[in-house]
Amino acid sequence: MKTLFISILLCLTAAVISAQEVTLLDETRLFYAPLNVAVTQDGDSYIYKIKESHSRQFARDPIGFMNANFDIQNFIAHTADKNYNTYLVTISSADGTLEADFNKDGQLLETRQYFNNVLLPSKIRNDVFKNFRGYTLTKAKYSARTKGEILAKAIYKLKLENGKNKQTIKIDARDSGVGVAVN
Repeated sequence: MKTLFISILLCLTAAVISAQEVTLLDETRLFYAPLNVAVTQDGDSYIYKIKESHSRQFARDPIGFMNANFDIQNFIAHTADKNYNTYLVTISSADGTLEADFNKDGQLLETRQYFNNVLLPSKIRNDVFKNFRGYTLTKAKYSARTKGEILAKAIYKLKLENGKNKQTIKIDARDSGVGVAVN
């Protein structure tokens, strides 16, 4: 009986040891995609539509958002068969749009930014309410242009109302030292 028990134990041990063969798996590539965007193509144009949950983050710092969430080198690799000299990438949300021009090497040439219903920087907001007492801010638009990542033009266009009185003012964000495009 003792011999039978030892032989069964040895057979089970041999079976377990032989079942432990090593399986080599193929290489796996993982990509981190923090942003779920809808990409549409119309001819040579590519538009990246940002979900509503990320639109405030995008409006706060569009170039920083683009740098963090868009890989131009990967985009160039996917469109290599088209042999473009420049790339126009449009990133849009419910609040606004960023158009970025890249050269064939992936270097940022310029951007154009257009945003509606922006939250004004505190310095501009305080100056407006101090100089236009009794007025209510009804619309705030922001447009900017950059050369590379350097801010070339930044304008806030504000619509103010006080009863029947309406005023539209433009504020150069570069003069006030603030701007959405500043990294």
